[in-house]
Amino acid sequence: MPVPSRAAGMEAGSYGVIIPGAKMAVKRTAETAGIPGRRGPNLPETENRCKIRYYGGRDMKKILTVLTVICLILAAASGGCEALTAAGTEAAGDPVLEMKALELSGSSICFPMVTGLEDEELQDRINEQIRADLHVDEYLERMNALLSDDGNTITVTFSGGITNDVFSAVAEAEGLVKPPRTKHVWTAANVDLRDGHEITFGELFTDEDAAREAIETILLDQVAEDLSDHLENRELTPLPETFYLDSTGVTLLYDVNRLSTLKSKAGAVKIGWNEIRDVVDWSEDGIPARIGAAEMVTLTEESVDRIREMTESGRLPGIPAAIGDSVKEWTDRQSLRNDPDEFSGGRMFAPEGAAFRGVYLLSDAVSSSWDESTIQGIRMDRGCVWGLCIGQTEASAWHNLMGEPDTIAVFSEEDAENWRTVPGRCDYYQYGEYRLQLQYGEDGILVSVTLTK
Repeated sequence: MPVPSRAAGMEAGSYGVIIPGAKMAVKRTAETAGIPGRRGPNLPETENRCKIRYYGGRDMKKILTVLTVICLILAAASGGCEALTAAGTEAAGDPVLEMKALELSGSSICFPMVTGLEDEELQDRINEQIRADLHVDEYLERMNALLSDDGNTITVTFSGGITNDVFSAVAEAEGLVKPPRTKHVWTAANVDLRDGHEITFGELFTDEDAAREAIETILLDQVAEDLSDHLENRELTPLPETFYLDSTGVTLLYDVNRLSTLKSKAGAVKIGWNEIRDVVDWSEDGIPARIGAAEMVTLTEESVDRIREMTESGRLPGIPAAIGDSVKEWTDRQSLRNDPDEFSGGRMFAPEGAAFRGVYLLSDAVSSSWDESTIQGIRMDRGCVWGLCIGQTEASAWHNLMGEPDTIAVFSEEDAENWRTVPGRCDYYQYGEYRLQLQYGEDGILVSVTLTK
């Protein structure tokens, strides 16, 4: 294999691999949003990617076919595509996420590898498991096969990563993924980095059968009624085998033939840890505790600083949208479950997607179009952030820890109708340029968490 060297004409900080007979450069970039315009189902953006760029020749198809073989080698080689992302500290023995990415004739594939472990044999086993679970080799072969198929491509993006010593990630494949018609597929990998074993659904819970029953009840009693009547497929049970984990919940990833979106993509449903807390394994060595789920569903003195930091960031954990984002960008990316609903002074948008179950994006309503509108608030009617759990946490609990709010508003029946909520009160806490609104009903139980400017 050629030795990496600086390619002529490339900017400082880029590194190339020069291959005789072809003008090709493997380039490391400092982009911080993965592949532009592509995101996972409610998941964090990937931090870095590298690109392989090709420059023209007379017989481009023949060159590209040859280069594909080279690309497959580069993808498997540890030094072929350098884009490192630390997931925590970078002390010796700590796991680090290394991103791999290929772009070829309109197709692109992005996938992760784990590096930094002292036990190289364990690290190799982990990466083999990740590649197998995410179907990386299958997608690389598909990419190669599509070179001779004019107009058809495949795009595979990756979301997720390492939390402490747990790896959980999802790959989203779009395009002509499987002949003849499959155009959207989820795959996921969940690996315990302590010993390399594949994390099973059952080990997340104290009683797997009880957990499955509890989740199926939520799906049938709550999720089903929110599904559009226009969906081609809406089969929620039994639970799919593919899932993804983060500190806010477990995301169920469906085959497109079982659950589809309005854009005919494969569906996904997120179940918050707080919704199934009675069956979760909360032991210190359990997977949920190790990825921070316990802190997310428990209100403590330590929660107060995290709530303040959350508010100052203008983001809610587990929700990819942020205050200030373009409304049009999000409505172009995600279909809306229904038409925007107007409330007092603005509009509420309810995007499809696992991350947006029970979540609304708020904007102004100054014109009939929202092309120029930005997200001015994010309202969460389901879920839990740092112990503020919808339908569970009492107002007295956060008053005791967070202190009295800066302002309190009373919601009458008429106010509740105007704001699409229920009668009660709303506490306002100002942190920096953003405001946290905690609304609770007449019974004192939290109804919604809203961030606004």
